[in-house]
Amino acid sequence: MCGIVGLFDPGGRGITEEQLAHMRDQMVHRGPNDAGFFVHRDQDLFVGLAHRRLSIIDLSELGRQPMSTSDARLWIVFNGEIFNYAELRRLLMQTGRYAFRSRTDTEVILYGVREWGLDGCLKRLRGMYAFALFDVTAQTLTIVRDPLGIKPLYYSRQTAGFVFASEVKAILAAPDVKASLNSEALYHYLTFASAPAPLTFFEGVQKLEAGTYLTLDRRGRANHVRFWDPLHITPEVSMTEDEAVSELRRLLRQSVARRMVSDVPFGAFLSGGVDSSLNVALMAELLDKPVETFSIGIKDDSSNEFEYARQIAGRFRTNHHELVIDDDDFIDFLPRMPYFQDEPLADPVCVPIYYLSKLAHESGTPVIQVGEGSDELFAGYRMYHSFVKWERRLFHPYSKLPSGLKQLVHRVAAHHVRPEMADAFRRAIDEEPLFLGNAIAFWDNEKRRLLNHEGGSVLTSGALIADIVRRLPASDSLARITGIELKNRLPELLLMRVDKMSMAHSIETRVPFLDEDVVEFALTIPSRVKCRNGVYKYVLKQAARGIIPDEIIDRKKWGFCGSTTNMLTPRLVGFARQRVLTSSFIRERFRVEEINGLFECHGRTPRFNSFKIWNLLNLALWHECWFE
Repeated sequence: MCGIVGLFDPGGRGITEEQLAHMRDQMVHRGPNDAGFFVHRDQDLFVGLAHRRLSIIDLSELGRQPMSTSDARLWIVFNGEIFNYAELRRLLMQTGRYAFRSRTDTEVILYGVREWGLDGCLKRLRGMYAFALFDVTAQTLTIVRDPLGIKPLYYSRQTAGFVFASEVKAILAAPDVKASLNSEALYHYLTFASAPAPLTFFEGVQKLEAGTYLTLDRRGRANHVRFWDPLHITPEVSMTEDEAVSELRRLLRQSVARRMVSDVPFGAFLSGGVDSSLNVALMAELLDKPVETFSIGIKDDSSNEFEYARQIAGRFRTNHHELVIDDDDFIDFLPRMPYFQDEPLADPVCVPIYYLSKLAHESGTPVIQVGEGSDELFAGYRMYHSFVKWERRLFHPYSKLPSGLKQLVHRVAAHHVRPEMADAFRRAIDEEPLFLGNAIAFWDNEKRRLLNHEGGSVLTSGALIADIVRRLPASDSLARITGIELKNRLPELLLMRVDKMSMAHSIETRVPFLDEDVVEFALTIPSRVKCRNGVYKYVLKQAARGIIPDEIIDRKKWGFCGSTTNMLTPRLVGFARQRVLTSSFIRERFRVEEINGLFECHGRTPRFNSFKIWNLLNLALWHECWFE
């Protein structure tokens, strides 16, 4: 795992090596072990590539980046890991055309692109990655982000040229770049708790979408290509339970084995739930020494899962580490959190992940396996199934009513029902879907009351999701929900919270459930096998039986460190109220009387308001960090 940055200027002006190094060194935490840069300059083209290295595979100087082919005609800066690189390296060596100088996966990408072309290479890669390729002969730059969006990559057209980086702060460090707020991103953040790709909170800076690459020619003309898309994969209705369980078990073992390739110590975050326990069990099958496991809990909180984590740690004889955090830890870290986030990620789980990563770093374990993606792929959330029922029984029939009748119902009911219900009435009129995401802060109708002005968004957040739904081939509601989550919440909130918080401590996190082969197979499993007899995530639980204890598989699901409701203690609510209501940004952009009302309501109904308060707190702290 590393940090990459670069600049491509067809005008040939470019920047100095010192300026390029300054941009690169905004990300020392992503790569504390080494650094390098490469500059190409001719009459009408400047290219600068720079790299911060976190050494994981081939720790020698031969792994230093930027790296080139032996003829120096193709250059790369690479962040991530290719887990099947050894297999691809053997295939390339068998051709007799390539002499490798290192044992790195980086060099495999270079010669893979030369042998199979970019698209052919990407089809063969199994890993997590964001990289940039400069072709000296063609004088083109290509930036690439992995299929699921595990690794971030940002880009912007600035006075100095086309700039890209692993973190926005490196782009903002380029000469003559001025940070300004993107109001459209703010509008959607209030619903989704993150800015949906390609938007970012910084005007003029974009995220490269997962599963895409962008190529610039020597004139600066861009060609954007989608090379992987989950929306094109459909369930195989004839698949049986036994077939699904057997193949899933095989693929998960393969995925975990792939992610144990490392020249440094590795371990796993362990909550004691199905996903993390299965990770640990499959790792233990392959190791002749104890797995390093890490668990965290909140002081005096009923959500602590230490009992179950200890059960798994004992069962598989891991070297187990635990940490308890409290309100002081939250309050100490929260003002610093936005710096590592770059843009707001309003998920309170950021805090325990940060401290858990710190624990792993202090133990000397720089590579960690995590369980992200399982619930999205295998329909593990109760809310998914509730939305399926609501859509079938209520929303779909209601949507078929005459438009005039729906508008009348909306006008009459809007002020007498809860906000989520009122917005559902509106979405039925505007042909927007019922399900927008598994964690919604403010619905569109709430934002109209909350904001002083809507901030320039041409689309409601519901319309943004409707655009995804229109491209989905999914024939049933549960499959559509999975598609929506894979396109928005998973890459831009869940995976970014893990990447940003772990990399704050130079920890590389690997995600076995998001192996491309696992994901593609999971998307072919019919919904009736993913949920059976009221058991959510049924097929994964069946695959886990015999590997981890049944009492772990069958226990009640609990979120990581609980939920926003239990993490937002009375003391933290007071902290949030003070920081939000004294924020000049909040007072400028929002109706303060609405926010006051939100805090007043929280005392009576914390379940419905905690996530909203966290959303506003993260926003106020972010603006303070980056603009004040």
